[in-house]
Amino acid sequence: MRPIRFLDIPFLSLVTGAFASVAFAWASNVSAEPILKALPAEPEASSHLETASDGEPAKAGAGHDLNQKIAAMVEAMTHSTYGGRFIHMRGDQIDLMRVIHRYVDGQRVELMVSENGEVREIRRLGDRCACVWPEREQVMLGDYPNINSRLSGERFESVDELSANYRLIDLGDSRVAGQACHLMAVVPRDDLRYGYKLCIGESTPLLLRMSIYDESGRAIEHNQFTQIERIESARLTFQDDLTAGLKDQFERVELGGEPVEEAPIRQQQWVVDPLPAGFDVRSRGWRRNPVTGQYFEHIVVTDGLATASVFVEKRDGDAARRVTRTDQGMTMAVRSVDSVRITAIGDVPAATVELLVENTVRDAGAVPAVEEPAVESR
Repeated sequence: MRPIRFLDIPFLSLVTGAFASVAFAWASNVSAEPILKALPAEPEASSHLETASDGEPAKAGAGHDLNQKIAAMVEAMTHSTYGGRFIHMRGDQIDLMRVIHRYVDGQRVELMVSENGEVREIRRLGDRCACVWPEREQVMLGDYPNINSRLSGERFESVDELSANYRLIDLGDSRVAGQACHLMAVVPRDDLRYGYKLCIGESTPLLLRMSIYDESGRAIEHNQFTQIERIESARLTFQDDLTAGLKDQFERVELGGEPVEEAPIRQQQWVVDPLPAGFDVRSRGWRRNPVTGQYFEHIVVTDGLATASVFVEKRDGDAARRVTRTDQGMTMAVRSVDSVRITAIGDVPAATVELLVENTVRDAGAVPAVEEPAVESR
C-alpha cells in the first residue's frame, strides 16, 4: 500500500463529507441545498413533522411507551446481525446503499456499498472507519465521526435525556420495506435543533425509516430501508483490519491530525461561553496537523441528540471573516479572530453553528498565552 498522505484541508469538513454522509461526495462544494417537500404529509398539514402517514394530526401522550420503543430500537440496531438495502435522499441527491451489520467482540462491524454513482465502500470497525474508492485505488481512514450513520440508531442512545429539548409524538402505524412499523416524531422545543420522524419495526424493533426536518418543520432528508432482514451469521473480511483485501497500490489517506496528550498553552484559552440552550460540552481534545505543524482543538457539544463540533486553529494570514453555509448535509460557520480560525459544523440549523462560533471566545481566567516554538512539518 502506498505511503500515508495527510490532507491539509479543514479536518471536520473532510470527516463529515466523507464519513457522515452516505453519499461520500466530499470533494464537491455545495453552497445550498433545495428542500424536499415532506413525505408523506399533505401540503395543508399544520406541521409536516407532526403529521402521520395518512395526514391525520399527531396523537398526544404515550411518551413513556415511545421512549421504550426507541430504547429497544437502539439495542436492536447495535447488537443484531442484519443486512439490506436503503435509500438516502437529501435535496436532489439520491443514494442507494447495501448494508451488512454485525456486533463482534464488543464492537460494531459494518459494511456499506454504493449501488449508484461511483463505486464506493464504507467500512466500520468499532470507532474507526475506512472509505474505499476501488476505481481511484484510494482508501481514506479516520475516527468514526460524531455524526453517526443515518440508520444506525446510535444518535438516539440518550433518549431518556431528551425531554428538556424535544417532545415525542405518536404518529400511529405505518409500513416500510414490507414490514409493519410504528411511526413517531421527535419534535424540538426551539429552533436550535432539527426534528426527526422515525418508523420502528413491530416484529423486530429495527429502525426502518428516519427523516430529518428543519426548524420550520419541512423535510430536508429521508433515509429508508427498501429491504432488510435479520441474518443468522455473516463474516466481513475486515473484521480484524480495515484495509484487509486492498491491493498494495492503493493510496492511503489519513484524516485528521495526530492526537497530543498535552495541549499547547495558547489553545487552552478558548471556551464556548455561553453554550446554545440545552447543549453541553461532551469532549474536547487537541491534535497536531502533521502538514502545517499547527495545533488545533476539537470541542464536541451535544444536547443528547444533536451534535456539533467546534475547531480552533491558529491560521496565520487569515482575514477576519464570517461564513455560514451548508455542505454535504452539514451546516458550517466560520470566523477568524486574531489569526485564529474558529469553525463550527454539525447536523444542526444555521443559528446553532453561528452561536457556537460567535460564543467561542478567549477564556478570561486562563493563563496568558505563551507562543510555542514552531514545529517543522515532516
